[in-house]
Amino acid sequence: MHTSILKNNKGFQWYSNQNICIKGSFFDSKNNYYEKEKLVSFFINIENSEQFIKRIKNINGIFTVLIKLNHQIFIASDTTRIFPLFYTFKNTELNICDDIEYLKEKFNLKEVDEKSSNEFLSSGFTTGNKTLLKNIYTLQSNEYIIFENNRINKKGFFFSYATKKFNNSEYYELRKLAIEAFENAFNRLIVSLNSRTVVIPLSGGYDSRLIALMLRKHNYKNVICYTYGKKNNIEIENSKKVAETLNFKWVFIEYTNQLLENYIKSEKFKEFAHYTCKYISMPSLQDFFAVKYLSENNLIPDDSIFIPGHSGDLLGGSQFLKVIPENLKSFEISNLVLKEKFNHNKISHKSKKAIKKSIEQLLLEFDNNYFNKEPSSVFEDFDIKEKITKIIFKASGGYTFFGYEHRFPYWDKELLLFFKDVPPKYKKMKLLYDDVLKNYYFNLYKINFENEIQPTYFKIYLQKIKKIIKLIFPKTLIKYFLRKNDWLNSQAITNEMIKSIKENGIHYNTNIKSYNEVNIHWYLNFAKNFIKK
Repeated sequence: MHTSILKNNKGFQWYSNQNICIKGSFFDSKNNYYEKEKLVSFFINIENSEQFIKRIKNINGIFTVLIKLNHQIFIASDTTRIFPLFYTFKNTELNICDDIEYLKEKFNLKEVDEKSSNEFLSSGFTTGNKTLLKNIYTLQSNEYIIFENNRINKKGFFFSYATKKFNNSEYYELRKLAIEAFENAFNRLIVSLNSRTVVIPLSGGYDSRLIALMLRKHNYKNVICYTYGKKNNIEIENSKKVAETLNFKWVFIEYTNQLLENYIKSEKFKEFAHYTCKYISMPSLQDFFAVKYLSENNLIPDDSIFIPGHSGDLLGGSQFLKVIPENLKSFEISNLVLKEKFNHNKISHKSKKAIKKSIEQLLLEFDNNYFNKEPSSVFEDFDIKEKITKIIFKASGGYTFFGYEHRFPYWDKELLLFFKDVPPKYKKMKLLYDDVLKNYYFNLYKINFENEIQPTYFKIYLQKIKKIIKLIFPKTLIKYFLRKNDWLNSQAITNEMIKSIKENGIHYNTNIKSYNEVNIHWYLNFAKNFIKK
């Protein structure tokens, strides 16, 4: 026996027939577009797991699918894992649900796993298929699982960002291929929008700017841009210029103390925290107040589609120099992951060793042949499947929480396949990526600016030095640097969390090095049901 409960229909709905349940939107290998009821037709006539795996490999878009076939159940999710599934085995029965809270309450699975808690404290997310709750597991990015007779019969990963060999073509050829990939990806995006209103979280950076430009290039008229945070910073100045130059409506939402006050006690926020975090990742609050404001003030239509710039800079190579060293070796990957991605809160040496072991096991699970792949691409593949999906893309759950759809043009499969093969020498300082955006696109529409927020070599090395000496900085200096770079008013946001922690009688050391540390602590206590008021 098995049960599957699919109940989350916010933003995107589940569509189903007798044995197929699916949600999302995507293109097939022939560029046919599938959404709504048509989604089911893509999976009709599947007779075995081999056909299922072959079919999901041909999808270009976002999706989660569940298929029942005789004594088997097939499930799979795309790279972003934006529609997560959870499963547990209770009394030999398999139970699958898209709402972890339902499984927790239905089967009284409320015990928090200490190993997962340590991972969460250190990184802001749990690793692999683990959740914070014992005996409840999650479907991973690009993973398929074949259940048979209430057991896992087979599982694997149908897409990887790791590559055996980088593309050694001349630079001009790579540039030409990059432009072609961008054009094709945004052509598909336009098809998927069906003339509905597009809402762009427009920062001062390049990724969201290109989205706005591409919509203007295609003469797409129904576009609203919004920017949020404190007044008088370069992000706001540049985003407003972009919207005005492209002739799009622009809304600024100031993150004042008044707007943020007492949000932590509202039922809306607690519902949002459970909905987006799902016992896997810390809350992402950047967009929460802005989308809530837009929605409650009727500034956008109910059927709007949000298009954030996730995570174009990663494809371009933002981690090279800054995070990924030159000549990275395969045996160094697990240590690099541990150092760069598990550094938020202090944990014991024993816990660090356990996390490193989990990282090594996951690297093999993602690809047991990863030693024969380019090490930097293996690191990026791990980062995508873990941090990017669980922290960055998870944040987009905030759009569906308020009932809106979203699109992720930078994660079009053609762009992923191209950029994963770009050599590191063209990813350093995002050389190829920024060249294409600035000199091929932005110049044409006059949206290159003198004051840009893109980092220089000097700034990157300065950040590295600051990171090292932060360890010995007195707390007053650390707080000064946090406030100086706090254009989102994160101090006010996290102050509410610290107040909540203290009001509930929970001890917390306020000598923080980053606002995420507070975020992580609050949610971990919330997940453990220690936050009562």
